[in-house]
Amino acid sequence: MISPPLRIALLYLLLSALWIVLSDRLLHQLVADPYLAERLATLREWTFVLASTVVLFLLLRRGLTATRRATNTLRERERNFRMLTETIATAIFLHRGGRLCFVNPKAIAYSGYTREELLTMDLWQLVSPEYQEMVKQRSVSRLIGAGGPVCYELNIITKQGEERWLEVTADSIEFEGAPVGLATAYDITERKRAEHQIHTLNSDLERRVIERTAELEAANAQLRFSQESIRELNVALQQRAEELQASVHEMEAFSYSVSHDLRAPLRAIQGFTQALQEDYAAQLDPAGQDFAQRIVAAASRMDILIQDLLAYSQLSRSELSPKPVSLSKIVAEATSQLEVQIAAHQAAISVIEPLPEVLGHRPTLVQVITNLLSNAIKFVAPGVAPQVRVWVESYGNGVRLWVEDNGIGIPAEHEERIFRVFERLHGIETYPGTGIGLAIVRKGMERMGGSAGVVSQEGKGSRFWIDLPEKGGG
Repeated sequence: MISPPLRIALLYLLLSALWIVLSDRLLHQLVADPYLAERLATLREWTFVLASTVVLFLLLRRGLTATRRATNTLRERERNFRMLTETIATAIFLHRGGRLCFVNPKAIAYSGYTREELLTMDLWQLVSPEYQEMVKQRSVSRLIGAGGPVCYELNIITKQGEERWLEVTADSIEFEGAPVGLATAYDITERKRAEHQIHTLNSDLERRVIERTAELEAANAQLRFSQESIRELNVALQQRAEELQASVHEMEAFSYSVSHDLRAPLRAIQGFTQALQEDYAAQLDPAGQDFAQRIVAAASRMDILIQDLLAYSQLSRSELSPKPVSLSKIVAEATSQLEVQIAAHQAAISVIEPLPEVLGHRPTLVQVITNLLSNAIKFVAPGVAPQVRVWVESYGNGVRLWVEDNGIGIPAEHEERIFRVFERLHGIETYPGTGIGLAIVRKGMERMGGSAGVVSQEGKGSRFWIDLPEKGGG
């Protein structure tokens, strides 16, 4: 392909040759006078010089105009390029053979170096060591036209020593009349951090799943072991239930024996002693009469003790079916049973009405309240007339019945002890009794699904309470 300058030179040579040949022929044909021919030849030469000058002027002006236009276009493009690179949100690195020859503000911001520092560095000096060799090979491959990946991710080390991840797009362009390597880069550091966090979270989640799976397997194994243990316990429980049932039968047989076989000779002792007192009193000296009276009293106490033991035993094994009962009638019946004791101690029992209906086992509830009232009448200081007050208040989903006395009170450390079987705080000579009455109260309330307790202060009386579900309550 002929270049424009050579084409112009050949055209000028052709025109010059044609001018010389044609002008010579025309001059020889038209002019015969040698002198005139010489003068016309001189004029022809000056005309050729003038025409050549005009042609050269026109050609040079056209060439200079094209050059000026191309220069202006190039300058405009360069100005637009620089304006674009100054404002674009992408880092731009241009390099020749690796040495940076142009960077934009975003590249300066990403790297932390100044423009002057960057233009003295090779591109791969910015890249972390693990990616430097890859960047070198790919840059050389693109410059020689061998191609290679045009988009990849790598991390650079900033001037401050920080790691920054970039997504790089690489290419080759012409810059300032020579081919250069072009690298445009976006900052993806935050995305990489997020990906790392997600990876960490996924790894942690996988670890937790593995741990939870192991825990679940261990729990399942424990559950299987527990189920086997439960089956074994159920078998043992069944055996214990059968043994308990057998014990209940034995207890019932023992109770029958106590009720009949043990009390029969006791009644005989009481009968013979009373007959001795009645029929042979005159033959007994005072000491003999005292002994006979002691035998009757001891037999009577033994009979009461046996009755209380039987009552406590029956409470422990009987099935109690709570039914609606009137507390007013229960308290009245208990008071009626204690008429002799009330009169003997000149006791006053005050019942604050109304008393509600509750759910309870009537015989057991009568026995419980009888024991509480008897206890309140009995345990007073010598010479003090018992004052007993009975009332009810709402408590939780039921009612609480209070029995308050003006007795001797109970030390705080013994408030639970008094509800145990055979527990006595005072001698039998001072305050007679079997030591089972309050144990029957606690056991009876437990069997009816209630509870019993006491609030007391030594020397200032006691307030015993029992809790029962109210009829129609929760």
